[in-house]
Amino acid sequence: MYRALRFGRHVDLIITDNHSFRAEPPSMDAFTPEEFRWVIPQEVVEILDSGRVYDGGRPPDTIRYAGRDVPNPRKGAPPQSSLGREQKAWFLEQLGSSTATWKIWGHSFGTLEWRSDYQNLPEGLGPRWPGQGYAMFNGGFFVERAEILDVVRSRGITGFAVVAGDKHSFWAGMVSKSLPPRPFEPLGVEFITGSISAPGIFEAAEYTIPKNDPLRALYLHDRPDGTVGPAMNMVALHGVRSALTLQKTGDIDQALAQSNPEVAPHLSFVDLGGHGYATVRASAEGLETEFVGIPRPLERSPRPDGGPLAYRVIHRVAPWRAGEPPRMVQEVVEGTPPLALKSKPG
Repeated sequence: MYRALRFGRHVDLIITDNHSFRAEPPSMDAFTPEEFRWVIPQEVVEILDSGRVYDGGRPPDTIRYAGRDVPNPRKGAPPQSSLGREQKAWFLEQLGSSTATWKIWGHSFGTLEWRSDYQNLPEGLGPRWPGQGYAMFNGGFFVERAEILDVVRSRGITGFAVVAGDKHSFWAGMVSKSLPPRPFEPLGVEFITGSISAPGIFEAAEYTIPKNDPLRALYLHDRPDGTVGPAMNMVALHGVRSALTLQKTGDIDQALAQSNPEVAPHLSFVDLGGHGYATVRASAEGLETEFVGIPRPLERSPRPDGGPLAYRVIHRVAPWRAGEPPRMVQEVVEGTPPLALKSKPG
């Protein structure tokens, strides 16, 4: 089902199938901490994902986890791929030969990573983080992404953008081979749209994490009025100390003052509880992606226009030259996205 569609002078839409040719995912059972929901240590994900090419072809025999050495089950295996050899070669050819202003990759689930600094959790809060560094909520295909971005950089490809769905949440950010403490080098932009009605991870957290869970504040912000907000947005954008400060003080300024800038320099917007849709407009002047958020759709709206909106946020990217990083400008047109912005709105 992969194919390329050309729209005038300005858009090549290169659509890939990231499921049909995808490698069998490695088993994470031995590295999944029971006390920490939905996360795995980043170093574990990278080692298993990279297989025999990890560390320049020197994969470890064992992986350090929770104070013990676990045998590396993928030491001799090839790196993981979501595209497969044939489709990846086709994709790189399409990308490299495109003359359009915008080379838009229609991706099944996107490439942006969601991680947080669980290594910075304060002592005594609860269970000890078993990893050596960051916790990853999603990630993988590091080698494949690096290969694609190496082509983007070496060929001087500009106007590279990824649009995706599948995650039932809104994301906007920059595409880079790596994140701090490794080099952060944006070579493209990416947008992931929320779902209209399918539930996401925020709903899962709200209905499954009990009030007495010592790590609840990393997922859910319990407001004084009894409502619950997506603290996981803040964890993704700013780190664990910001979310813990928000729950303790209720003050967004104090929470943002605790932000760890190395957690997510690639992300400018994350709403893991967001529902709605996105539109993408491309022209010679720029790429404009609008996130249209709606209230949680538990019941059909009686209004013919579908009911009120929760927010509208526009992200604008101007064309950039080879060797320059892309730049994204964000505008909140309507409403207030819940803890989803890099800085305090208004």
